[in-house]
Amino acid sequence: MSLVVLLIFAIDTERETIEIGVSELLLLLFMFGANITVYSLWTAKRITGPLEQIAGAMGEMGQGRYEERLAIQATDEFALVEKYFNKMAESLQQAETENRKLQESKRRMLVDLSHDLKTPITSIQGYAKALQLGLFDDEGDRMKALQLIYNKSIQVAALIDDIFELSKLDSPDFPLRAAPGDLAELLRETVADGYDQFEKRGFSLNLDIPTRPVTVKYEAGLIRRAISNLLSNALRYNPPGTEVTVRLTDAGPAVKLAVIDNGVGISDALKAVIFDPFVRGDSSRQGDGGTGLGLSITKQIMERHGGELRLDNGNGKTSFELVLYRRY
Repeated sequence: MSLVVLLIFAIDTERETIEIGVSELLLLLFMFGANITVYSLWTAKRITGPLEQIAGAMGEMGQGRYEERLAIQATDEFALVEKYFNKMAESLQQAETENRKLQESKRRMLVDLSHDLKTPITSIQGYAKALQLGLFDDEGDRMKALQLIYNKSIQVAALIDDIFELSKLDSPDFPLRAAPGDLAELLRETVADGYDQFEKRGFSLNLDIPTRPVTVKYEAGLIRRAISNLLSNALRYNPPGTEVTVRLTDAGPAVKLAVIDNGVGISDALKAVIFDPFVRGDSSRQGDGGTGLGLSITKQIMERHGGELRLDNGNGKTSFELVLYRRY
């Protein structure tokens, strides 16, 4: 009898133990599931939050608003995405700014071009019509009108030539036929060609050119034009009596050719745009025979040679410097 009671007690005890084990297991599974749910929600928030920021920023960029930047408080992976996204946005914003400047420059150039072509053409038409109607009784007046028409036609032709030259230099397919040459001799020849103009205007011209050859690689026709543009620029925008110095310096890796004058000078505001097309030394843009393209052409010539055109307007003097580099 006692053995049967013992067996029943043992079975009941084992059943209670099993029931207790199942309850603990269910509780453990519930807690595990709850932890997974909480962790999943937390992880999803950490991922979806930055993804929403990235998607929003990309949407802004798609609308052309490149000033948007990411500021994600997340893991290293998203920090890396943030870094490269912001870098890309900055590059796009800079490119957009440069594109707007380019478009504005083109618009301004077209306006200036139409102005510079219309002014002499209007004069030509007016005087030609007056001649056609016989409004000039005096032979001397007729000759003056014809001379003015001729001068204005030369001005238009010069402008068209300069525009053509600038467009050629701006083309990536433009061939540069550079060869080693004596820049000192080329400079002496170019100055000699324009010396009469300096003398007529009462300019004082000083030359500082080495007597020995200064050999560097360049295309003679283009560099001659660049030098002529700087000399013409000094003549056109300075009063009689201005002192002009033409200096050639052989600095080893670089050859520097400077045209320096003590004339009217160039303001800092004008210095910032002086190499843009149609910019002239005077703000009034009065007809002075210049096309406003000389310095732009000179800058393009130097860039085609892998060189530089520099401007220094300090110490009461204006110095335009052509720099050609020797490539070893």
